[in-house]
This record gives sequence, structure tokens and C-alpha cells, in this order.
Amino acid sequence: MSENKETFYSYKAKIFPIKFFMLYFVSTFIIFLVSDAASEILNFYDLLFYVISFYSFLFLGYWLGVKSKKVARKDLYSVKLQKKMIVMGAIYFIAWGVNLIVDFGGTDFSQVLRTLISPGEAYQNKFDIFEGRELSGHVNRVTQILLLLSFVSSIFIILLVLNWRRISFSLKIFSIFSILIYVISYLFIGTQKGMGDVIIYFLVGIFLLLVNGYKLSVKKKFFIITLIFIVFSSMFVYMVINQGSRATVFGQNSNVLFKDIHNTAISKYFNEEAAFGFYNTISYPSHGYLGLSYNLQQNFEFSSGAGLSPAYESYRAQYFGGTGNLPMTYPFRTEVATGWPAGMYWATAFPWFASDLTFPGTIIFMFIIGFIFARTWIRAIAQKDILAYSLLGQIFIMMFYLPANNQVFMQRQGFLIIFSIIILAVFRELRKKKYYV
Repeated sequence: MSENKETFYSYKAKIFPIKFFMLYFVSTFIIFLVSDAASEILNFYDLLFYVISFYSFLFLGYWLGVKSKKVARKDLYSVKLQKKMIVMGAIYFIAWGVNLIVDFGGTDFSQVLRTLISPGEAYQNKFDIFEGRELSGHVNRVTQILLLLSFVSSIFIILLVLNWRRISFSLKIFSIFSILIYVISYLFIGTQKGMGDVIIYFLVGIFLLLVNGYKLSVKKKFFIITLIFIVFSSMFVYMVINQGSRATVFGQNSNVLFKDIHNTAISKYFNEEAAFGFYNTISYPSHGYLGLSYNLQQNFEFSSGAGLSPAYESYRAQYFGGTGNLPMTYPFRTEVATGWPAGMYWATAFPWFASDLTFPGTIIFMFIIGFIFARTWIRAIAQKDILAYSLLGQIFIMMFYLPANNQVFMQRQGFLIIFSIIILAVFRELRKKKYYV
């Protein structure tokens, strides 16, 4: 017990996630700096100052959260309840996946399979269906109901990983089947969102396992490392195929970061589609820094919450009407001023936050996010807290997408998950009732 407790509360375990993400952030920025697009920056020192400030204050906030927090080790929720949540999550994934496939025109297995083989055409078809919906005013009621239950999806895979050794073989098979349906539904429309979220949630669970005091043999550690490598390699390969197919379908001529890639080694030894797929994939989390540099040239205009949460703005406009506030955000105003497309290319998450907080205010905001990240991580490793697991999953998604966009609060699903966590946390405090194993 003492050995596990020491491992459990070690500083190394507490600081582990932010060290991982700082390495990730530095890597994305280095890729950008060595690219051809770096020469297009007119305000290099401003960009460097803010990028360093954003990430440094994120780290400082996390560090302070670690240093100032002590949480007693206890289990808030029973294993029985967690197993029930796994079953609910598997059912939710199947319902979401089937609904998404049907909603986007899936009629039979062979048709779905043909679409999966051509992700570029699937992606184009998605936009055609979106356009048709806007013209007809079509609303999918099933999707609306599932969105309100999004919290279930946020906790499913994390609990599945943490309880893998405790659940029955039949539940394992059912869970894997549900994940396949969920991922296939997103691949059916040519997007990586579903697969990306699944991998991020899986990573959260693995991180919690690795620092949670489990006695893992060398063989099991090797298996986990191999599994992580296979999962991320598969994701990378699919993204290369997906991005290459998109480039062909949409007639892409150059890469946003590396410009003309027709004479690169990949293009010569494979083909241009593979080259576009590879360079678009490594540009995916990196090209947003160029968009950030353009946004830094614009003056501040308060966007009334549309920058902090475009999902909130979409709900506000839908139910209350009035003038839309998205055009007041930095990315949309930058598109008008420079031509950098807000809906096609990234500008990092920071201009979105700055649309309501200013860029200096966003530095402070990153400090707060870092502090919350640390407190949530410590609570997750110290207690079987389902709400902490759920919030941690959203924070991981936010961290991965920081160099790209305001992912969590841009999507209605992420917005509703955070809203649900807040409501459930308030309800739990009001009841003052704890559940123990």
C-alpha cells in the first residue's frame, strides 16, 4: 500500500501530462518554423512572444496547480456504476454511429464500404448534404437528443480502459463493436474527428493506468507501448490516405506550409496523392501559427462570447436570433482583411479566445486552463471520479487542438459535455452524497 501510495503521489506522476503536451507544442511550432510558410510572417517577434507566452503560462498554471493541491486518495464511484456507464457508452456509440450513417445517406453495407474506400469523395459528399440541409431547413431530432446525452460519450472509452481487467468478455466484445461502428460512421463522411476523439480518450485512460500505481510487468509495459505505437501509426496512415484523397478530389495544387511538393522524394517514389497526404498531415497541427500571425495584425473587437465558444453562439443565434457575432471574431475579420479562410485553414485556438479576452487576456486565460488541468489530473489519479475523467478527456482534446482551433467549444458536443459536467458537479455538491466501492 505504501509503495503504491508513493508512486501515486509522486511529482513525476503529477507533472507527466503537461510535459507530454509541452513536447507536442514545441514540435508543432518547430515544424512550422522550418517550413516554407515561415517566410511569410511579417511580425515574427510578436508571434514568437505570444506563442512562448501562451505555452509558458499554461505550464506555469499547471505547475502552480500541482504545487498547491493535496487530495486524499479515495474512490468516489463504485466499480459497479462504472461498468453500467461502460454499457451506456457502448449503446450511445452504436446509436450515434448508426444515426450518422443513415443521416448522411448510408443505405447498406456495400455502399458504406465503397464510401470508406474513397474518403475524399465522402468528405465532399458531406458538404453537399450540409448545403442541402440549410436550404431545406432539415433537423435531425435523433442527433439533437444524442447531443444532449454527450456526457456519456465522453466517459465511455476512459472507463473502458481503466476497467478492462474487471469487465466480462462479452462486454469487451460489445464495446469494441460499438467503437468500430462509431469510427466507421465518421470515416463514412470522410472526417477524422471520430477516430481522433477515440484515440485521445484511449490515451487518457492509458496515461491514468501508467501513473496510477499499477504493478505492470515488463511484458505488459511493452504491450502497452506497442499498442500505443500501433494506434497512433494507424491514425497517421489513415490521415495520409484521407488527406491525399481530399487533395485529389478538390484539385489541390500546393501545400499550405511546404508549398510546391511535386518534386519531393515522396512524390517521385510514390505519387503526388501520397505526397499531398503526407505533407497535409504534418501540416495539420502546425499551419495554424501562420494564421495566428495574421490575426495578431488585427485590432480587438469584443465578439460577445462567439470567440470563446462558437457552439454557444450557434445556439444563441438559433433560439434567440438577432445579428450573428461570428463575423466579429478575429478569424473571420482576418479572413476579410487578408484572405486567410477562417473555415478552411487553422489559426490556432488563441485568436478565438482573444476575440473575447484580447491576446494579453488570453495569456492569463491559458494560466487558468493550466491550473484547472493540473487540479483535474490530480483528482483523476487520486479518486475514481467520473466527472474528473470526463473533464480530463475534454482538456486533452483542447490541448491536442490548441495549435489548430478552439475544438472543444467550437463543437456543440464538446460544449454540452462541459455544460453537463458543471451541472452534475453542482448537483453532486448540493446532495453531499458520495459513492464508495
